[in-house]
Amino acid sequence: MRIDLQEGFYLDSVREGDQAAYVEHFQDRDTVDRLLKIPFPYTAKDAEDWVRHRLQVTATQTKETSFALRRPDGVLIGGIGFVPSSSAHRAELGYWVARTYRGRGLATAAVKAVVAYGFQELGYRRIEATAFHQNQASFRVLEKAGFRREGLLRGYHMKNGRLIDVCMFSRVEPGHPVPKG
Repeated sequence: MRIDLQEGFYLDSVREGDQAAYVEHFQDRDTVDRLLKIPFPYTAKDAEDWVRHRLQVTATQTKETSFALRRPDGVLIGGIGFVPSSSAHRAELGYWVARTYRGRGLATAAVKAVVAYGFQELGYRRIEATAFHQNQASFRVLEKAGFRREGLLRGYHMKNGRLIDVCMFSRVEPGHPVPKG
């Protein structure tokens, strides 16, 4: 499945051959430090395992839940996807963009497109996203994509043996009344 964004950039499934791009982008400590489950250093085996996992999941799903962000020439420069919760009506959204492609509106465009897909195609009624408390750029992306900040969750995630405070953001299905304030 392909979702066109802007200026030829697009989203589609993770595919064989993406391993080298994952390894390249995840050598950037700044990128990895913004992501919960990505180890540092990130190895070729990590990339191989991830691509194999995504290919297996994609083969068994009727609808895609995780996408590669690609340049017009097809090279992977980011990722975005859902982690479904135990409650079928909601999922958590996660995303990343390689450092050299930040500041172009690609993350916001990808979030908007995937959230619309989540509501329309996957039947979610609530989509959540957490952003590390110091990641103001991610706050802006989520707010531009229509998410509302719900609050600070202290010690919510653990990364590298440290508790991380995050801000919780959400979007609720269009048409669902959202109280003011």
